[in-house]
Amino acid sequence: MEDPAEGASRPDWPAPSEGVPPRPGGEWPSPASGWPSTLPGEWPAPAAPPHSGTGETPGEVTAREGTSGLGPNTRCYVHPDRLASAVCRSCGRPICVDCMVQAPVGWHCKRCVRRNAREAPVIRYRPGIAGLTAPGRAPITMALIAINVVMFIASSSAPSLICNGGNIPIFVASGQPQRAVCSGALIVGSGQYYRLFTSMFFHFDIVHIGLNMLSLLILGRLVEPALGKWRYLALYLVAGFGGSVASYLAGSPGELSAGASGAIFGLFGAYFILARRAALDTSWIISLIAINLVFSFTVSGIDWHDHVGGLITGGVVALGYGLSRRRRQQLVMSVLMIVCVSAVLVTLSLLPPGQLS
Repeated sequence: MEDPAEGASRPDWPAPSEGVPPRPGGEWPSPASGWPSTLPGEWPAPAAPPHSGTGETPGEVTAREGTSGLGPNTRCYVHPDRLASAVCRSCGRPICVDCMVQAPVGWHCKRCVRRNAREAPVIRYRPGIAGLTAPGRAPITMALIAINVVMFIASSSAPSLICNGGNIPIFVASGQPQRAVCSGALIVGSGQYYRLFTSMFFHFDIVHIGLNMLSLLILGRLVEPALGKWRYLALYLVAGFGGSVASYLAGSPGELSAGASGAIFGLFGAYFILARRAALDTSWIISLIAINLVFSFTVSGIDWHDHVGGLITGGVVALGYGLSRRRRQQLVMSVLMIVCVSAVLVTLSLLPPGQLS
């Protein structure tokens, strides 16, 4: 039996005796390795097909992959000391390996990627897609809770922080507060306007702060990741300020109001606006807002003006967030919305107390 590795068993290949020199190294090609592509004078390679499977010529494939127009000494336009490896599909300039950013089609340079990111549409804020985020991913929420707890402890030992002279509501054994002689609205009207802002960090008793902080812990972990830290903080503070202004204008001048509930209702309104804009289910947040409003209207000792004011303010601020579909314009619109809403609230706070009561 003949050895299949011998030339006689390969009729398609000429034998050495025919005067054809072997390949360098004295090795003959194996049929399993396919027809080789060789140098001139050696074994000829089959002609390449004129078109690829997609109907493109080899030159068209090369151009599509962003490597056309590159010579052996073409330099990167960002790093002239480096050879270019591809051509940017956006600007058409040669780029090196360090400047190449892979795109769905071809390669782009880093400058074009940054420019396209600024000009491309962005996804609107989508709160709560993956449920509650971890507390560590909501640092502003956790910081606000810590501030409220510290201020509650401080005001417990120094009641004058809430009301000058320490004449604040006293909670008796039944849990019903006795109205204080001094009034939050009258204090603000006498010139202490800063209390419209600081009142959102004070609470009257452990139940008051406990319920508010629990609500803040849940809502903050939904809204903060969607808005980002600074937009979220600005919304929280402006909504709390809006609730205080509503209580100042619509509440009774003889009532003292404090607590973070106005800012928390602002998060309710913001979540509703953002979820509607993102086409998410809002039935549960509508039910929760309705239950809390009914609770505010029917239970004595609760300042519902603060809740309604915070709810409206938070919703209005959230409407201004994400109005534009460009990143740079979104930042400008967010700042303008915060400034405009704050200016309106400051103007209203200059009115005498109880104007809407």
